[in-house]
Amino acid sequence: MGNDIKITLEGLLSVIESTKPITINLYNEENLLLITFVMAGFECLDDFLCDDEVTKIKIVNLNTLDITIDTRLDD
Repeated sequence: MGNDIKITLEGLLSVIESTKPITINLYNEENLLLITFVMAGFECLDDFLCDDEVTKIKIVNLNTLDITIDTRLDD
């Protein structure tokens, strides 16, 4: 089975439900921290970040996620 499933940042964050605030640390493919925000505010992110593919999710603790996205332009 191939690894053809691509999940965008917006797709991921739109389906997570939590009664507690969740802090998101958003990294690019070079492990550079782009932004830290509370998940409920993800709709304020620029579309170019929301459309990027999620490549890694690290659960730091119950209230913090480190998410890596691919910010390189598609050819």
